[in-house]
Amino acid sequence: MPSTVAAALSEVLVETLLYGVYMVLVAIVIYLFRRRHGIVQKRPVRWVFLGLIVQFLTISAHWIDVIYEIYFSFVHLGCGETSILAFYSDLSAPASVLQVTLFVICSLVTDMLIHRLYVIFSYRRNPVIFPLVLLVGQAISGGGIISAFATSNHANAFYSLANGWVTSFLVSSIVISVYSSVMIARKIWWTRRALRGARPVHDIGGTQLMFFLEVLVESVALQTATSITTLVAFQAEFIGQVVTQRIAPVIFGISTVLIHARIGLGWAYEPSGQSASVDISARITFAAAPSDAFPSRDEEHALEVYPRK
Repeated sequence: MPSTVAAALSEVLVETLLYGVYMVLVAIVIYLFRRRHGIVQKRPVRWVFLGLIVQFLTISAHWIDVIYEIYFSFVHLGCGETSILAFYSDLSAPASVLQVTLFVICSLVTDMLIHRLYVIFSYRRNPVIFPLVLLVGQAISGGGIISAFATSNHANAFYSLANGWVTSFLVSSIVISVYSSVMIARKIWWTRRALRGARPVHDIGGTQLMFFLEVLVESVALQTATSITTLVAFQAEFIGQVVTQRIAPVIFGISTVLIHARIGLGWAYEPSGQSASVDISARITFAAAPSDAFPSRDEEHALEVYPRK
């Protein structure tokens, strides 16, 4: 069987498996959102929840489109090897254009790490200017990719037509992910450093911050590795890029859900040994770096411990 068709079949199996994992994670996160926040009314939480819903709808539509392609090619076309190969080679077909459009949308939603960066840096604009410019460029490149798909009817023509667009799109995504992660890690590192001189109970905050940082790095590493693999496969004109590009949305979704599970929901520390009548929680906020001589009003100090009723 030609490699294009074999790659398409492999992609369907892998994406279906990953989509099942993603569905379970989304259900858990939405349940926890409702349990923790009730009806979502606060603006930051509402935007996080809306992003999850948009990404879920995009990934679900992408998976449905993949199932439709398999059904159409092997049932409607009658398992004819030539006709199936022609179907998958026609990149301007509506199903193929829809698939790459959903890939672009999902990637852009995933790269909204900018929003988390904006919140963690106390709604300051300077840290998000650079990734915001990259996001605009990525959106333009995504439009170019969709246009290249719509005007190309052969894989080789697509490689030459879309090379610049795909490269700039994936490189922008990689840089946004790495930049946002490094900036968030830097903020967490400064906050943990500020916690070291506090009382012993504050050590819990530092531990929570490092656990959160590990989750963030692991999630973003998954997203970045997928983008890099797709970029390398595309540049090498390797047929495996069909698999990596098509399963990328669901992998992006899994990485986003893992991050939102910590950032969107937050965490609470309930120390053991306290009486049942008193419930103490530690609320961690991000402190200004010790080198900042004049911190802004929005940059609170590292930890506030208060009784929760």
